[in-house]
Amino acid sequence: MANAVLLAVLAYLGLHYQQQQERAEQALAQTERSRQELLTLKLELQALLSAESSQLAQLEQQARQLAEQAQQLALYRQVLAPDQGPELMLVQEAIVAQEQAELFGFRLVLLQPGDRAGRIRGQARLQVRALSGDQTVTLDAEQLGVAPFSLDFRHFQMLSGTLRLPPGARGQRLELLLELSGGGRRTLSLNWPGPDNT
Repeated sequence: MANAVLLAVLAYLGLHYQQQQERAEQALAQTERSRQELLTLKLELQALLSAESSQLAQLEQQARQLAEQAQQLALYRQVLAPDQGPELMLVQEAIVAQEQAELFGFRLVLLQPGDRAGRIRGQARLQVRALSGDQTVTLDAEQLGVAPFSLDFRHFQMLSGTLRLPPGARGQRLELLLELSGGGRRTLSLNWPGPDNT
């Protein structure tokens, strides 16, 4: 009788242990499935974030290209505008601070609007009015390290290069001194861009 009870208790304990083991295995299998699903979701999220980052970079590049195209279109409209006289104009494409201190890259456009304009020939020299300490100084092409430009155009001519301001000087105004064939002299000027546009 005692043996039968002992066998029944052992059988019950064995069955209970087996059920507990099966439940533990099922829990482990479920945990592993959940871990795999979480890993898959994490990979999908990383792929989505990477794609979004790539799309944002493309949108920023397209926005820059559109801004450049709009600027070029405005320039060509000025060049071809029939209601503008043959007056010379100076347009700033860019004056941008370079990595090296006091060095600036520039892209300017000298243009003559209208379709009745004659050919412009001559020479152009840059100078910059700058604030050095509490004094305004005029820096000529030699001080800026910029060679004179030869002019020969009907509608427009690009002028580009780099210039160097003296240490501590802050540009205020860029001027273009023109010596035109036939003895004409002109000075065209632009405000120096502020720190947020350089």
